[in-house]
Amino acid sequence: MVHVPSLPARDRLVLAELSGVAGRYGAGAERDAPREEAIAAVHQVTTDPELLGIQAGVALADPHGISGPTVELLQAAGADMTVAEQHAAEVRERLGRAGIRYDAGQA
Repeated sequence: MVHVPSLPARDRLVLAELSGVAGRYGAGAERDAPREEAIAAVHQVTTDPELLGIQAGVALADPHGISGPTVELLQAAGADMTVAEQHAAEVRERLGRAGIRYDAGQA
């Protein structure tokens, strides 16, 4: 599993920026933008499959289940989905310890 605090500061900054861009184009204000534009915006932040996978894992672990379009965008942009699944499991575990509950059928 990926322990994000153990990543270099540069990678954590990239993930912070990626979170905003992927969220905006995946399910936010730019969700209706052409797919090519959305992928290009993500690639302006990073093309690293591992970092894309980490962010996809965050989206996969969404307890509200509304981040599917963000996951799809990151996958289309080249996210390592093995990393995504591993990171999602870690995030779900951490959220569960914090008392966050998932709807039936998730997690």
